[in-house]
Amino acid sequence: MITVSEALEILAGACAPLPAERIPLREAFGRTLAGDIRSDVDWPPFDTSAMDGYAVRVSDVPVPGATVAERAGVVEAGRSPGPALRPGECVRVMTGAPLPEGTEAVVPVEDVRREGGSVIPAVAPRAGEHVRRRGESVSAGTSLLARGRRLGPADVALAALAGAEPVAVHHRPRISIAVTGNELVPASARPGDAQLRDSNGPMLAALCLSGGWPSTSRPAVADEESAVARLFASAGENEDALITSGGVSAGDFDLLPAAARRAGFEILFHGVAVRPGKPIAFGRRGATLWFGLPGNPVSTSVCFHVFVRAALDHLEGADPAGPVRFSARLASGLRLRGRRETYRDARLDVLDGENRVTLIESRGSHDLAAHARANALVRVPAETHELAAGSVVDCLRL
Repeated sequence: MITVSEALEILAGACAPLPAERIPLREAFGRTLAGDIRSDVDWPPFDTSAMDGYAVRVSDVPVPGATVAERAGVVEAGRSPGPALRPGECVRVMTGAPLPEGTEAVVPVEDVRREGGSVIPAVAPRAGEHVRRRGESVSAGTSLLARGRRLGPADVALAALAGAEPVAVHHRPRISIAVTGNELVPASARPGDAQLRDSNGPMLAALCLSGGWPSTSRPAVADEESAVARLFASAGENEDALITSGGVSAGDFDLLPAAARRAGFEILFHGVAVRPGKPIAFGRRGATLWFGLPGNPVSTSVCFHVFVRAALDHLEGADPAGPVRFSARLASGLRLRGRRETYRDARLDVLDGENRVTLIESRGSHDLAAHARANALVRVPAETHELAAGSVVDCLRL
């Protein structure tokens, strides 16, 4: 078996970013940039007022109550600021309006009174007060967003500021999900004797969607050679990545790895020293990827978070790839048997400004009810047999 880090290296090497496409900015949330974005303008692009008020020279209002002549008119946003301020003169300006040359401060409108053609500020302004100077936030040529960034709402705004419309992003991977097992029935059906409702299919679809990847569901696959062969024969027709659950262990009906090989897939790994999820398989045929996840639901979820999430991020060119990782303090001690890298369900809380995780008791990789209460996974390194309460541990956010 290979280690988790070795498996992640294989995934990174096998999952090249998909080609770029240009899309409207209004559709860009959650997508990954295919190139850097630099600003082609200063921001603000001119000196502008941060308040509704009066543009003044500081020397004209040395003390509260000084009188300054008001120039006729109002400078509005989107309009020319007019001529430079003359000594002893002020002009009414609106928030976001360009400031006339010579402006040193803006006195808010609520801090002045007007008397016959003059303005009398109740405060003595300081230089730069309520003034936004050209380029103070962004200078033209500044790198705003780097290739590989997954765009959030503020990123979309920055891209708009830079004129990146449309914006170049990597194609999203097309994903298909197939569950295997003679015992499975749809969630809408009443299970009969020896049957189980399928929870892995809906869970995997939700996990994909949580990363921004829509998916399609294939019909459930029976534990039969012919059914599994049909699955792999058609793989790649409508997907870049096929995710399956079940059928990858060492039992008589674990048919998928051998069937994948017969269908021309190169198996890049099968079996990783991880708990839960040891039987996980990963293969490739041309540009089509196959992720064979174990059938126990907690194993399926953990393997998605640790391995599949990273691979899909790589396909979309995201940097960094994989789930959010963080450090936290362990609320109680932990003892382990075995030598594999282990991921334990946990509850993350922030107490007194510190991340703290409490382990959730679980009966094993079938205990979906326990897993559903977790919002994090605690990573326990291989060959670790005990962790004391208060230990700082690595965690993955669910």
